[in-house]
Amino acid sequence: MDVFSPRTGLLSAGIRFLVFASVATVAYGLDRDPAQAALLARVPAAREMAVCGDMLFVGTKGSSVYALPVSGGRVRRVASGFSAANGVACSGGRLFVASRNSVTAFDIGPGGALSGRRDIRRGLANSGVHSFRYIGVGPDSRLYVSLGSPCNICLPHGLQGTIVSMKQDGSDLRRVAWGVRNSVGFDWHGGTLFFTDNGADRMGDNVPSDELNKLLPGGFYGFPYFGGQSRLKGFQDARPPAQQIPPVFDFQAHVATLGIHFFRSLGGDALVAEHGSWNRSVPVGRQVVRVRFQGGRPVSATTFVRDVGRPVDVKEAPDGSVLVSDDSGGAIYVFKQ
Repeated sequence: MDVFSPRTGLLSAGIRFLVFASVATVAYGLDRDPAQAALLARVPAAREMAVCGDMLFVGTKGSSVYALPVSGGRVRRVASGFSAANGVACSGGRLFVASRNSVTAFDIGPGGALSGRRDIRRGLANSGVHSFRYIGVGPDSRLYVSLGSPCNICLPHGLQGTIVSMKQDGSDLRRVAWGVRNSVGFDWHGGTLFFTDNGADRMGDNVPSDELNKLLPGGFYGFPYFGGQSRLKGFQDARPPAQQIPPVFDFQAHVATLGIHFFRSLGGDALVAEHGSWNRSVPVGRQVVRVRFQGGRPVSATTFVRDVGRPVDVKEAPDGSVLVSDDSGGAIYVFKQ
């Protein structure tokens, strides 16, 4: 089932069900079979998620990280004291939290309890308004962290506007991509990293596009000279420092593409959270889209689900269910396949 549009209704105590009906989607066609979704949990300002065995960890806009069973249950605050604890990822019994200033590691105990807190990397690049870090563990077992550019359109400095990787002890920091405006989502497909990037604002309703990019290690992705294939305001005549690697897929301008995840339960296609526009004359986004891949390349995007607040991240539960975080409503939704 590719396209959903929920209508709300209350069923059992403690769980709110959203019943999906067949309605026209915008620009993509029609819904098919109805489906059901449930509100799994309330988590304040929920952002990136990490599925770690039978536990789900949730980063937030605020100072805390939360945990709950993937199957649903009591939500507990398991760590606090961060500045924008957006990013969470797990590997080998450890949880990594990427905040505004640092990358912090914990040991995961029974029931999601965390211990052994240590900062493995401090002094991350100042990303200003784009300081919500995203973190993931690559097939090479290294940590990957996005470091946004500090502005709408300006020239980044140092490691601003990059994606970096490091060993799990925080050593051996490497820049793997630069010229990135603000990536808040990436995942691996066939061993290759794909990452979203938010386009610039204040250039009109329809440019520049939001992006899906394929990582070529060390590659330059155009910012602030290019947004998608468009030259950006103030840099139209400036000479880029390297040849731009263009996006492999263009999303509509201002949909604010964030989390991306490749789903086994969707045959290897990706779901992408579109957080939604904030100043477009006609709002767009605020949905999750399915990006279809053929031969290792994205070929189309269709609406997968709407009316779930402002989606931030998408993950796959062990049973193939789709998990979606919403920071505006402070919610985690689960969609059964």
